[in-house]
Amino acid sequence: MPATPRPLLYATAFARALAFALAPSLASAEDVTSIVRSDFPDRRWAPVTAADAGLAGSGLATDPSSSAYGNPALWLTAPWSFRISGGMMNPNRDDLRATTTDFQEANGFPFLGEVAVRFKAKGLGFGAYFAQPHYEHGETRFVGFDPETGNGDPFARTNTFTAATRLAGAGGAIRLQGGIVVGAGAEAVFTQESYTSVPDVPAGSGIADTAEVDVDDSAIGGVLGVLVPFADVWSVGGSYRFAGELSYGENGTGYDDAPTLGLVGLRYGQTAGSAGYIGLRWLGERKVNLGEPAASSDATADTRLEYALGYAFLDPAGGWAVRVGGALSPAPNDAANRLTRFGVSLGLGGDGLRGALAYSRESETRPDDRNSSRNLVIATVELGR
Repeated sequence: MPATPRPLLYATAFARALAFALAPSLASAEDVTSIVRSDFPDRRWAPVTAADAGLAGSGLATDPSSSAYGNPALWLTAPWSFRISGGMMNPNRDDLRATTTDFQEANGFPFLGEVAVRFKAKGLGFGAYFAQPHYEHGETRFVGFDPETGNGDPFARTNTFTAATRLAGAGGAIRLQGGIVVGAGAEAVFTQESYTSVPDVPAGSGIADTAEVDVDDSAIGGVLGVLVPFADVWSVGGSYRFAGELSYGENGTGYDDAPTLGLVGLRYGQTAGSAGYIGLRWLGERKVNLGEPAASSDATADTRLEYALGYAFLDPAGGWAVRVGGALSPAPNDAANRLTRFGVSLGLGGDGLRGALAYSRESETRPDDRNSSRNLVIATVELGR
């Protein structure tokens, strides 16, 4: 197909700018998530502890040091601990840099990963947690008009978006005959979708409007988990969580599917020395409508699978641990992104106080073959045995 002549493209841009000037409300009528160029509605798993980051999620179902939200059956096998975890996020939207002009991007956003406690009493395991397994934040400024396609917003805009899923839960675990451990918990799910796009034009000029959406809701759900050890050095684990539907918008016209998440994992190794991990993460389909005038269209994120491998060496004296892992999540359809992860972590300490630091890199290959990435540094501090 022959390329569109540049004079025609620039004429198209001028016409769009004139249309914005004559109809100030047009900017707010366009879906704000398109203006901001966010990744809504696709949720991505993100590590919340240094152990999760180091193993790239492969140990969520079987590693006792993994996040407390992953598998409640692990509450009986993990030592008593009180944990606080957080990190710093550095997004790099290279796809936007390549398709826009006057691009600027802020970096270095702190985030809370997890606050959790796990302990044992009378042969049972108990746990409680607040975790943020899905958190994305970005701040950009660019001219959205793409001269190669003639599409986009012809104004420079400052854009901010936050998308998050937060889990708060508590429950217990018990060991059955044969060494099988089962766990269950009640869980509250909190979601947030916030998008703001402010045109860089003089106030009151009437050529472009601020586009804004800020919705959140909560739902009650639950989580079930199991851990099955066998042949002394093998264990297989899994968990499944669910919650009710959420509603958005002033009149409740919007809706959202709370995350349906399944984890399955296999671990080879004893409590010390080398250990290998295989993990599978299943994230259910998400259907959502933000129910706001600036973002009222229906959207669907298809079911996503993620495959992960990890390796850990745990010091027999209990003074240090190293974890490294990688993961791949193929694009579920041509309209989604392919995700890859890499992580490495170092843990130090013993009884009483433990700490860990991890680096994690998440790369995204988009349908147009343009890449973006996120770099995360995560620290975890634990008190306990």
